[in-house]
Amino acid sequence: MLMRVRLLVDPQYNSCMKPRKIAMLMRQFSAHGGLELYAHKVVEGLLDSGIAVTVVCQEKDSDFSHRLLDFKAIESAPKTKNKRVRLEHLFRAGNETLQELSDVDLIHSQHCPSAHCDVVTFHNHTTARLSKVGLWWEVLLNEKKRKIIPAYRLREMQDEILCRRAHSLIFPAEVMKEDFFQNFPFLEGPPPKPYVVAYPGASLQSTITELSSTSNGHQSTEVFNFLFVGRGFRKKGLDILLQACAILKARTPKKFTLFIAGLRAKTADKLRLSMMGLDGYVQYLGFQKDMELVYQKAQSIILPSRVEPFGMAPIQGMQRGLVPIVSKVSGVAEALQNGHDSILLQDQLSAPELAQHMLNLMSDSALFQRLCQNAKLSSAKISWEQTVIQTIKAYEIALTVKNSGKTP
Repeated sequence: MLMRVRLLVDPQYNSCMKPRKIAMLMRQFSAHGGLELYAHKVVEGLLDSGIAVTVVCQEKDSDFSHRLLDFKAIESAPKTKNKRVRLEHLFRAGNETLQELSDVDLIHSQHCPSAHCDVVTFHNHTTARLSKVGLWWEVLLNEKKRKIIPAYRLREMQDEILCRRAHSLIFPAEVMKEDFFQNFPFLEGPPPKPYVVAYPGASLQSTITELSSTSNGHQSTEVFNFLFVGRGFRKKGLDILLQACAILKARTPKKFTLFIAGLRAKTADKLRLSMMGLDGYVQYLGFQKDMELVYQKAQSIILPSRVEPFGMAPIQGMQRGLVPIVSKVSGVAEALQNGHDSILLQDQLSAPELAQHMLNLMSDSALFQRLCQNAKLSSAKISWEQTVIQTIKAYEIALTVKNSGKTP
């Protein structure tokens, strides 16, 4: 089931109003990263559609320019490791900057805390999510953190403010919508809060046509290469993946390598690999800006996340012929078809199940080739254009509500 675009609105929201200018609130304007790339691509699409955008941000790490694009800087956050202090500062400084804007039709927050927003795109799950998908001890620890750690309580409060203040909500996947509606029951109404699901695109620099006409350069090698992209050890499921690699090593004499992009091996990581007998099987690549070169290293990309709003890396890998193995609880699983263009990990906490899927890919060349070709075809249907279309629909809803004089 590919990219089922959803729009849930009350019949009264049938306006085709389009904003003239919007303010986009975010922490960093950059084309690198997940949330950042999503916001950057949406801004590009809005500008192409004729909507002027003022980006309100703390950091600017992009040289992108456009005649309809302006920037407003938020006061830099204090240099501290205290997350609560940073969240409080961003809330205060962001609101002060937004109050200086008087010529925008809508304020759109990219999951940036604010008391002033008409539309919000949520990029991270609620603090309750790990309690539903984690190991038993992670559930207990997460519930304790939610009760006693100030940053957790503040983040939940700020998420609630965004949900209440916005006229329409945007989620990158249905699993995100379900999480927020369960955690904040008032969203169910009456009346229910209108929302859209705007799946991310996934394109990098190369075009789909160019990518589809080239084969993966590592398919003929004796070593089967897997790829993990991310910076989370447990939430991203790297702990389960490493356990699966140890099981895989014991099950087959065939050679394989796991490349880890986004993390650099620390002393503890090297010790862990040694204790698990994975020296020579796992390579940490650190942060990588040129993902094209990273994708060329592998034949399969693995995303065994417990907590994953969407996950663009598997789609990017599919565009380059990589076969994705993805946990069923991740948002990107909604865009995939198990056994057709991907393999869905039914239990995100099961290392033996993941190891078996990896072994199947290594051992069954017909299975690998079929999934590889279908992955390319499926990924060609996923675009940022649809993301922008759904975002504009959310704007139309917000404008209808705003002009009617109703409060969220």
